[in-house]
Order: sequence, then C-alpha cells, then structure tokens
Amino acid sequence: MAKEKSSPKRPAAHQSWMSSLTPFSRDLLCVGLLYLLTLLVFRGIIFDNAAFGAEGDTAAALSYGHAGEMIKQTEKVDVLWMPYFFSGMPTFGNVAYIPHDINYIQTVVTRTINVLYLSGAWTWMVVFYLLAGVFMFMLARTWKFGHVASLLAAITFMLSPYAIGLAGEGHGSKLMALSYLPLVVLLTHLVFERRSMLYLGLFSAGVGTMLLTNHMQIAYYVFIVVGLYTVYQIVLDFKEHKRLIPIKVLLLAGALFVGACISAYIYLSVNEYAQFSMRGGGTAGSTGGLMYDYATNWSWSLFDAISLLIPGFYGIAGAGQPYLYWGHVEPWTTAYVYVGLMPIIFAVLALIYRRTPLTIFMTLTTVFVVLVSLGRNFPVLFDAMFAVLPFFNKFRTPSMILHLLPFLMGILLAVGYTAVEELSQKTKGTERLARISLLLSGITAGLFVIGFLLKTPLQEFFSSFLFLKENELAQLRQQYGAQAGQAVEYFKQQRFDIFWKDSVKFLILACGSMGAIGLLLRRTISPAVFGVVILALATIDLGIMDDRLISPHPRSAAENVYRPNATIAFLQQQPGQFRVLPLPVYGSEWNDNTFAYHQIQSLGGYSPAKLKIYQTMMDSVLMRGPDPSFPLNMNAVNMLNAEFLVVPGRLPEDHFKVVNMDQAQKLLTYRNLDALPRAWFVDTVIVAGSDHEVFSLLDSREFNTKTMAVIQTSGQLPLTERADSASARVTEYQSRRIVIDTHTPKRSLLVLSEIYYPAGWKAAVDGQEIEIYRTNSILRSVAVPAGHHEVTFTFDPPLYHLGYVISNAGWAVTGICIVVGLFIDPGIRSWFARRRKKKEHSPVLQSAKD
Repeated sequence: MAKEKSSPKRPAAHQSWMSSLTPFSRDLLCVGLLYLLTLLVFRGIIFDNAAFGAEGDTAAALSYGHAGEMIKQTEKVDVLWMPYFFSGMPTFGNVAYIPHDINYIQTVVTRTINVLYLSGAWTWMVVFYLLAGVFMFMLARTWKFGHVASLLAAITFMLSPYAIGLAGEGHGSKLMALSYLPLVVLLTHLVFERRSMLYLGLFSAGVGTMLLTNHMQIAYYVFIVVGLYTVYQIVLDFKEHKRLIPIKVLLLAGALFVGACISAYIYLSVNEYAQFSMRGGGTAGSTGGLMYDYATNWSWSLFDAISLLIPGFYGIAGAGQPYLYWGHVEPWTTAYVYVGLMPIIFAVLALIYRRTPLTIFMTLTTVFVVLVSLGRNFPVLFDAMFAVLPFFNKFRTPSMILHLLPFLMGILLAVGYTAVEELSQKTKGTERLARISLLLSGITAGLFVIGFLLKTPLQEFFSSFLFLKENELAQLRQQYGAQAGQAVEYFKQQRFDIFWKDSVKFLILACGSMGAIGLLLRRTISPAVFGVVILALATIDLGIMDDRLISPHPRSAAENVYRPNATIAFLQQQPGQFRVLPLPVYGSEWNDNTFAYHQIQSLGGYSPAKLKIYQTMMDSVLMRGPDPSFPLNMNAVNMLNAEFLVVPGRLPEDHFKVVNMDQAQKLLTYRNLDALPRAWFVDTVIVAGSDHEVFSLLDSREFNTKTMAVIQTSGQLPLTERADSASARVTEYQSRRIVIDTHTPKRSLLVLSEIYYPAGWKAAVDGQEIEIYRTNSILRSVAVPAGHHEVTFTFDPPLYHLGYVISNAGWAVTGICIVVGLFIDPGIRSWFARRRKKKEHSPVLQSAKD
C-alpha cells in the first residue's frame, strides 16, 4: 500500500514583539495604522491645507453659509429664511443653513481629532474617513474577528472610492452620515447583547448624532440595515431565546425614539418643509413624493457590475471630460462603484468555506442592496418599496444605496480571510484549494504577459464593439459636425486607456492574491506574511483608485468661484428692493449662487429641494409667455420684482434697456422698466380653483399683474375694492420681518412679491393677525382696511422652537442613561473594584503604610 504523502510542516514561528502585546495594545496599533493611511491618502489636503473641490455642491454650500452668516451678523436672528435664492425660501427646513449646531458629541470629537490633521480648513472631512475606519474596525473586533481581518474590513470601508469621491463633490453631510453606519450597527448589536441602560443611552446618542449629520437618504439606508439586522437577530433567537425577542425589540424602539428626539431640531422642520418641497406634494398637508422618473434618475445597471472587477471598464466622467463615461447609468456618473478585488475574492471563499449565519445575512443583504440600486431597471422590488415604504419616495438616485456595499463586502472579506486562516491550520483538505489558487494565479499572470504582447491588436478588437454608447455617434455628429469622426476616435482612445490600466491592475492583484492564498495553504509562507501581503494588496488596490478622485485645490479656490465682478459691483450699488433674473433660465447662470453669495436677491439659484410651487411656476409659466416670439412671461417676471435681467447675449431693445456691460464676463445687464415694486395694491381680484386656472390667466394677454391678482383659497373671497390712489411702501425689510406702510381709501388687496409659504409666515395689520392668501400661484396677499395702516409679515415657525427644546431634552435623557448605566453596569463596577484592590496591594502603597 502506497504511503500517503504528508504536507510539509510549517516552521515554528518565533515569538514576535507584536505577539507580546495585549489585545488592546494591538487594537491601538491598528487604529494608528489607519491614521497613518489617512495621512498618506489625503497628504495633499492635509499638508498643503488644500480643499477637496471648488465647484458644484462645495461652492453651493459655501454660498449658503456665507449668506447665512451675513444675515446673522446684520439682523442678529436665527437664520431660517433667505431672500436670495429662488425669490426667497426657507433654508433651515431644507437644511441648507443650520443656525445652531446641537450635534454636541460630533463637534467635540471632530475638533479634537482634527488637531491630528493640523486643523486644516477642509481636513474635517478626513476626520470622518478615519472615524469610518475606526468604527468598522471596532465592529469587526466586537464580532470576534482577528486584527488583520478587522483591519481589512476597516480599510475596505474607509478607503472605498465611492465614498472618497464624496469629498470632492462637496457631499460632506453624506460622508458624515455614512461614517456612522458601522457604529450604529455596532451599538445595535451591543444593545441586543448587553440589554442595559448604558448601551441604550449610547445607541440613542449614536442614532441622534447620525441623524444630525442632516443627510436623510443615507440615514434611511442605515436604518434599513439596522432593521434587517434586527430581523436576523430575531431569527437567531427564535429557537432558544424567544423570551428575549420582545425585550430586544422594546430596547431598540426606545433607543430609536430617544435618538429621533435628539434630532427633532432638524427633522420637525424638515418634515414640515417636505410637504411644500419638490420632494413632497407642494401644498399644505400633502404626503406625496418625487415623480417616479425624477426619483429613478441614476438607477444603477447590472451591465455596470463589471466595474466591481475593472472599475474603469466603462470609463469615468470627470471635470471637463463628460464623454469618458459610456456606461448605462443615466444620466451619467462621476463615481467608481468599486469595493476592491480582495473583498470579492474572499467573499466567494466565505460562502464556500464559512457559511455562518453572519455570512448568509451579509450576502443576502448585499443582494438586496444591489437589486434596490437598480431602480427602474429592476422595478419589481423598487416600485414596491417606492409605493409602500414611508418616506422612500422622497429620495432620488437609487444607486446611492450602493454606499452600503463597502460595509457589507468588508465584513465578508473579514469572514473569508478568517476562513482561509483556519484552513491553513488544517493538515488535510486544503490541497485542492491550494492547487486551484495557484492555477488561477498562473492563468492571470499568463493573461498579463499576453496582454502586453498583444496590446495593439486587443485595442483594435475591443474598439470595434466597445467604448461607444448607443446613439452616441449621432450626438457627437450634432456637436462636432465634420469633426465627429475624430472625436469618436479620441474618446475611444481615452476610454481604452482607462480600461487598459484597470485591467492590468486587476490581473496583477488577482495573481498576487490567489498566489498568496495558494502559498499559505502549501505552508510556503507564514500567516503573518500572508496577512501583510493581503493588507498591502487591498490598500494599493483602493489607494490607486482614490488617488484619481482626490484633486487638492487651493484653499481659496472655492471662494474665488464667487469673486465679485463688474456685474455684481453694479447691482450692489442699486437702491431699494429688487431681484435679478439670470438668463438663460435653465442654463448655468440660473443655477449659479453668485448673486446670493453677494446678498443680491435672485429668481434663480441652486437647491436640490426647492419649493414645489416655485418649480411648477418655472415649468408652467416663466418660459411660456403669451407672445410666441418672446420666450419670457413678463407677467411672472414683473410680479417677481425682477428689475434687472443679466444675459450673456442681447434682448429686444423695445422691452428692456441696457444699463451695464461686463466685458470680462461677457454679460449684459438690462433694466426691466415694467417690474413691479415689492408691494402694491390691485384693482381686480379673481378666485381660481386650481393651478391650471392660475397658469392660464398668467399666460393670457388680458391678464395684467399690475392691476389684477388671482388667489387660491378654500375660504371666503376677501372683500376688496378698486385701489385708486392707494400706496404701499416697504419701511423695514429683513429676512424674517417685513413692514409695509399702506394707505388706501377703500378695503383693498395688497400683493407682496414674496413667496407664499404658510408654515411660519404670519401677517398682521396694526398688530391684528390676518389671513395670507396664495396669490398668482407663488406670491402672498392680504386684505387691508381703508385708511393708513402698518402691515407686518413675520416668519417664526413654532416647530423650530419646539424642535430645539425636544432635541436638548433628548440629549439630557441620553446623558442620564449613560451616567446611570455606567454606575450600575456590573462589568464597569467590577473593573473599578479590581483596580481598587490592585492599588491596595501595590508594593509601593504597602511600603508607604509600613
């Protein structure tokens, strides 16, 4: 009988300095490594005190902040309404500007850790990448993963390219909310495991802190994970610990309630505003959401799933290079949905060799996340959630849920790595996996060599059917004309270069990782060497992608976006209340916040959640005038007090008068001589039953907003008469208070060119509150008695003050739970007892007693 061949024995490992450390010391060492990685990845931001970006949402956030601070300084009030964007809108309800930072724990932690990054102007974002990694590491360690496995999970989540791109896009709130995902899951786990007041308080604090980052969509996705994890725990407890299920659920519900109370300062006002925003119904009491087509923009595509292996397979859109992405995500994408190759390889190994309940849960959750991200491309699931789940229809961009992938795949990576480590300790049953791993390593190495030898033929082959979108040739012909063929070749070359680089990276990483697995199982390398190799490959893999997305800008670059120009200087010199209409309405000038930054009131601006009635007016009236030869509806322009129009071209001279020429910006400023003042009396009042009736009137030649007004009211028609010789003069104008001195011989209707928003605006005549009518679709009006009166409009939403009180009460309850929990927690009490006992038996103390 043939003697069985034995596997070579692994050489006895000598004692290393790291093995002599306590587990806690090793934890600290790993956290230190994560910190060093952030220094390396974000070196340009940290050591040059640079900014991640200068345009887009970064600049928009700067404009809101600057405008808010100017109001705060001049008016000495909490800034809840800004008159500079879209003719005025609430900027607290849509979290564009937060008057008070009540996220107390986050503020202290962020400012403290930011010292480690030299307290740079933009390094606070780096702090949240570090926190993301540390929280992920803590979760993995709590789930009993080893230090290397936990580090791999942390690096996967911390350096995810999809998350790294958030900083450059100016999505700071999204980044902050995402960084708390592993912490909230960790605290959920601890609440279930410990079931104590301490962890009830800690979980409440974690939930409240995450909610106060003000990104509702990411927070919603975090709660989906928490809900699924709760179901997972109930399933595990169902057989042996049924009595614990209601206790756990009640603790979780209580903690979520207190956490929600902590965030009431933000979310009471947000919920109120949502009823009137584009993401609600637009009218009081509405519970609607976004239109389906709008909500499903940026639905992911399964065709793009190949980017999980080769991130640049479909190219990428970047600044000045919109055509380099040619995939299936509509309308475009500027992000890599990439988690790294190591998580995918080890996730497969986890499913084969370590199918624990946690593995199955993470895998099923991953599948669920991918299916939801498909949006309109997988309507069976998405449409059901869109119709049934509360608040789900308030969100757009289904692919945003893919931010959960690095978290889920990071845990699966830790599971798979642990499985390989355990296999390496066995004496039998590993040879087959070792052979397969080494074979795959050899195949990828061979493909790497062949690829370089046949690069040119491969480029010609792939270019014959790849690197061009459907119908893209027609678009390029329309844009480039006779040069369309050259444009096609240029873009194909650029796209192939991106594809080639990432394909080469894929082959190198696959070869290295599979080879390392095979060598470990053959006992050629030690587990320590294997761990170093996998950590290095995972870090290099993600680091290469991150480096493409981090483009440090000079610190002053964002401010320079709004640098003053000749147009701004001219408008700032003009007296009285007026607004500016930037044209073209749907061009870049309309979405620019430059006017608002300089406290110039504009009909345009940028906000992802503007008032629904304003958006409807833009779509239905503003560009639908009664004169087909002239695109503007002057009824709308005039009633919005648009005294100046800023245009990158010429307008009919019989309508407007040129008053300023900005040669540097190539802009002309026209004065609109027919613009109505901020407040005026009208002669005729019409009651309309629907928006359609209002728009029909505003679009007609017979309607004149100077003398006529159409109101929408469910109550009685205000008794008013012709306003002959009536006058109205604004004597005080602030963001939250407008005072008008009026005189009218008869009871007449006063129209105020301010946006109708019933959730907080009140009107009074000589101190007596009166009804505000929705007028001309978007404006306000009040019925003023005959005589001389003072009409006052004030904005003081009650929910704002109530939310502030509830939030601070929530923090107080949380603090009490944590303090009392610390006092009564058996583990902590025994730790103090051991410390006291050890101190009492200390040789030094004993010597002092003697």
